[in-house]
Amino acid sequence: MQRSRWPVAVALLAAAALTALTACDYVTDPSPEPTTTASTTPSPTEPTGPTGLDGPSGSSEPESAETEPEPEEPASPTPPSEAEMPGEPVEGFPEVGTSLVITGVPAQEVLNLRIGPGIEFASVARLTPDTRLVATGRNRDTGGAGLWYQVRAGEDVGWVFARYVAEPGASRDVTDHFDPPPSADRPGDLVDLVVERWQPGSGDDEVVVFGPVVIDDDLQVRVDVPATDDSVVGARLFVVAARDDDVFTVTRVTATQLCARGVSGTGDCV
Repeated sequence: MQRSRWPVAVALLAAAALTALTACDYVTDPSPEPTTTASTTPSPTEPTGPTGLDGPSGSSEPESAETEPEPEEPASPTPPSEAEMPGEPVEGFPEVGTSLVITGVPAQEVLNLRIGPGIEFASVARLTPDTRLVATGRNRDTGGAGLWYQVRAGEDVGWVFARYVAEPGASRDVTDHFDPPPSADRPGDLVDLVVERWQPGSGDDEVVVFGPVVIDDDLQVRVDVPATDDSVVGARLFVVAARDDDVFTVTRVTATQLCARGVSGTGDCV
C-alpha cells in the first residue's frame, strides 16, 4: 500500500472540511484489481449518458412538443444466488454479529461494498474508512480473487474484500513506548518517526486512515501499521501531538490491535 503524504496546509484544516473531502472529492476503489482490464460499462444504477438539449448526438435543437415519457428508474441490481457466486462458502471468522472496521484504506479513499463476492459485481455503496461494519456470517473463498465477507453497513448489505477489514481488539495506552517523544515540524514527518519507533523497518507500509487535523493546537492522526503475524492484521495508532510554535511533539499514543481471526477475552488477537 502506498504511503499517504499531506502538505502542511491539509494538516491545519478543520475536521469538518476534512470529512467533506474524504466523502466526496477523492473516490477510488482499493478492491483487488482483476487479472484482465475491468469493464467501464456503467453500473445498472447509473445513467448511461447525458440528457437534455445537448443529448448524446450533440444536437442543440429544441425538443419536440410531443415529449417522450420520463424513463423509469432502473431497478436495483439483484443479488446473485448461491449457485451464481464464485468460489466456495467458508465457515468460521467472522461469525454473524462480529463488529469489523475498515483497515488499510487511506483517509481520502473508499472501499466498495459489492452485491456479490468479487469485483465483477456491482458496487452498492462506497464505504469511507470510518464506516463500522457487522458481519452476516456469510464468507466466500473465491480462489484467485481472494476471500470475501458479507457485511452490513447501516442499511446496506454487501460483500467486501477480506484484506481490508479486521476485528478491533483492545485499545491500550502505549505512550511510554515513545520516550523520548518524537518531534517534527511537518505532520507527515512526525507520523514517519512514530511508525519507525513502533515497528522499525516498516518503510512505506503505513496508511493514514484519519487526519492529520489540528484541534485546539493538538495534532491528531490515526495510522494503520501492518503486521507480519497471520493472526494480526496490524495495529491502529491514534497519535496526539502538541504544537509549540511550528513544532509538533507527541504527547499520547493509543494502539488498537486489528485481528484477522478474532479477539480473545483479553482483547488480544487469537
